Amino acid sequence: MTNTSNPPILSTPSAAGLTRCEGSADAAPHGISVYSFAASAEGTVRIALRGEVDHYNAGPLRLLLTAARRIGYRRLVLDTSLVTFADSALLRILRGWTGQGRRLRLTGVTPAMERLRVAAWGPPPTTGRRADAGKGLAGRQA
Repeated sequence: MTNTSNPPILSTPSAAGLTRCEGSADAAPHGISVYSFAASAEGTVRIALRGEVDHYNAGPLRLLLTAARRIGYRRLVLDTSLVTFADSALLRILRGWTGQGRRLRLTGVTPAMERLRVAAWGPPPTTGRRADAGKGLAGRQA
């Protein structure tokens, strides 16, 4: 029973300050969308993401990559330049993709994606020369 002295436990989404995507399967708050998708005959899938990736809205991307994997695509180029937030749900999806010889390349890495990448795979390997490489024999200990 709800009256002025006994307010409802759950309020409506608009009263709670949430905006909901119309037409979505679970009416989750606005999140990720696949901005573009392309597949090549050479076995490469190119996907550009936009928005937030979390466990509430990662399902469509997971299904898309599962279908691509089953069809036989081996390489994924994922543009994350428009991703504003990502959590472990995206990590699970990407780790699932990289098994059995499949390749992943991230492009347009935002600060949010870089933090996630470092948490999952560690810092990138150094591409510079070793610290003592330019010192010649004089810089090395015998």
